[in-house]
Amino acid sequence: MAGYDPDMDIFDLGEEVARFRKRKRLSQRQLAAQADVSLTWLSKFERGDSFEPSIHRVLRVLHRLDLDLHLGTYNHGRPTLDELSRKNEETREDVAAGREPRW
Repeated sequence: MAGYDPDMDIFDLGEEVARFRKRKRLSQRQLAAQADVSLTWLSKFERGDSFEPSIHRVLRVLHRLDLDLHLGTYNHGRPTLDELSRKNEETREDVAAGREPRW
């Protein structure tokens, strides 16, 4: 999961799960069995069918794909202190290596 997307919703999460499942070369049937969810449920979740997914099921599926669900405070699109610190370190490394800083 690439990074925080303020517009991401539960339906987008299902699409991401499908993408990671395929990357790991797992069938829906295999992942459903490993995560102890029904094949029907997983299929609906990945397609974003209109339903309310159980957080317990979602977390089991994410766990089987070696993914997690990161919770943090919504920052209205502004970078966090950690992100600014990381960018500052990258800039220092670029300058030390004689490269143009990446903005």
